[in-house]
Amino acid sequence: MTCLPEMILFITRLQNDCRPIEIWGILQVMNQLLDVDADEVLIREFVEREAHHHGLRLTAEDYYKLEDDGCRYELIDGVVCMTPSPTRIHQVVSWEISLQLGAFLKKNPVGEAVSDTDVHLGKGPRGGDLVYRPDLIFFKAGRIPQEAERYEQIPDLVVEISSLSTRRYDRETKKADYERFGVTEYWIIDPQRASMTFFRLHQGQYVEVPPDGDMFRSTAVSGFVLDLNDVRKAFKPA
Repeated sequence: MTCLPEMILFITRLQNDCRPIEIWGILQVMNQLLDVDADEVLIREFVEREAHHHGLRLTAEDYYKLEDDGCRYELIDGVVCMTPSPTRIHQVVSWEISLQLGAFLKKNPVGEAVSDTDVHLGKGPRGGDLVYRPDLIFFKAGRIPQEAERYEQIPDLVVEISSLSTRRYDRETKKADYERFGVTEYWIIDPQRASMTFFRLHQGQYVEVPPDGDMFRSTAVSGFVLDLNDVRKAFKPA
């Protein structure tokens, strides 16, 4: 295991040349290559000190007014929380799913898909505003916001690409919230574990839906079939 003093020295040197969100992305890659998981909490705390908005209590309206400090955030029950910078594999997988869905929607305009954008779901369990930033969302035609600058409606589909630091959050907290607010389908794609899990809302609760061989047939995006083989190839890009 990499020793903690060496890791802190490495982060300190990075701080001179990189923005906090870039540092966090580098550390995520290191966690995949080295046995440094035990240091992750301390490392994250170090980086979060440089994320100037982290920990603020805000409404969704005030959250949207924050200046860009180079970090990526979500608003969790009224509290601003820094989220990890996407890794290379994360982005490649996201791009593959977006390409498949985009090609389908170009021929079949049944709705609109948007990647990496804020979605105001409503209120969290403690009454604070909840603004997530999923990797991909989809709205059916007729439900697409026409004039609003922000997405305030509940998406029909949400896709989250999990990493070491977000896996439990995606599978527990976000799953419960997306279920509670009525997101029809929720896909969790986990490149590190080479797994894809698909949930569909049934009578107000998520039910895991197994794929049809190497295909997943969506009901949220009518007529769309996700090619799982091509997604798996993106787990290990050349």
